[in-house]
Amino acid sequence: MSSTMRKMKWMLPVILLIGFIMRSPITTLPLMLKELAVNLHVAQSQLGILTTLPLIMFLLFSNFASVVLNRYGFKRAMIFALGILTAGSFMRLIITMPTMLLGTCLIGIGIAHLNVFMPSLVTAYFPNRIGLYTTLYSFAMISGNAIFNLITAPVAKALGWKAMMWLLVITAVLALVSWLLISTWLPEKIERNQSGVKGPDKSNIHVWNNKHAWPFLLTFGGQATMSYTFSAWMPTLMAYHHVPAEIIGVITASFAFIGLPISIFLPQLLVVFKQRGKSLLIWSAGLCGIIAAGMLFIQNTSSITFWMTESLLIGYAIGVFFIFDMTMFAVKTDNPYATAKLSGMAQAGGYLMSAFGPSLYGVAFAANPTGNLQNSVYLALVLIALVSSLIIVRIKQI
Repeated sequence: MSSTMRKMKWMLPVILLIGFIMRSPITTLPLMLKELAVNLHVAQSQLGILTTLPLIMFLLFSNFASVVLNRYGFKRAMIFALGILTAGSFMRLIITMPTMLLGTCLIGIGIAHLNVFMPSLVTAYFPNRIGLYTTLYSFAMISGNAIFNLITAPVAKALGWKAMMWLLVITAVLALVSWLLISTWLPEKIERNQSGVKGPDKSNIHVWNNKHAWPFLLTFGGQATMSYTFSAWMPTLMAYHHVPAEIIGVITASFAFIGLPISIFLPQLLVVFKQRGKSLLIWSAGLCGIIAAGMLFIQNTSSITFWMTESLLIGYAIGVFFIFDMTMFAVKTDNPYATAKLSGMAQAGGYLMSAFGPSLYGVAFAANPTGNLQNSVYLALVLIALVSSLIIVRIKQI
């Protein structure tokens, strides 16, 4: 076994660290908006932009991340993304409105690139273990999100809310330093313009004009719109039905945690299963989503069982559609650059869809909290994700 092959085992902790910071810098800050508002001497409502900015960055930069990868290769492109994320995290330690806004934008830009780079990195360095390494970074991403959400309140109470900001910085620095260390010996797997690709050059694929690429966008957009809208409004909807506040916290946590077993088992199953097996998994998510949509039409209850079931069904459907799309980016393409272009296109379009979800739901909620309009739209999103995913199953390769 060569020295480089022996060193490849060190990719595991680095991939886990990178996955750990691909959501937590975005989802942790909203838990501290009250304290932040006091320090900035502004109303808490004025800080809602801090939760929207990362989504806008995803929308603006995802489609262009493959250009950075093609120009600089994996090693420097990853340093670029992690460096921007780390710089943004440091900037948010300076508690002023301009630095919080700019820091959050930089974090969003860094993560937008990582979202595109990671499926491509798996394709490049682990082409025969796509399921395993997709599992690793997906699990790390979801668990990092859940862990930081769980520790924010006790850490803030014991050490102050700024201690959590420092934890986010330290995690980002560890990921950057770890990548810098392994990049000194890591072979470059992507050359500019993919000159090393043999056979038909698919690296220059025009994904926006490719009919086989659009189902990836619709699947990603459908699940992202459901996910961000649920996270933003389901607690308010449950409160409207007089569900106790402490129970609302438990129910919303269940929505996050159901993604953990999905991220562990699903990528491997998707790689192993044939077309029929993949279709059955997708149908299971679609049926859970449809049942959850049906429940929303009869939601006038404060039953804890009802809302916990709703949360778990939605969480399962969203989790399966998300992991399926992220895994198929690598499985359905034959070189890292094509993977990056496909995932960049799907995420840019998908985040454009999801960016409107919470605000439009808010308008519908204000008009009628239990209205059938928003429930019908949710059902339509489930059906879009279901049909698009089934089409992806039948696609041999982009």
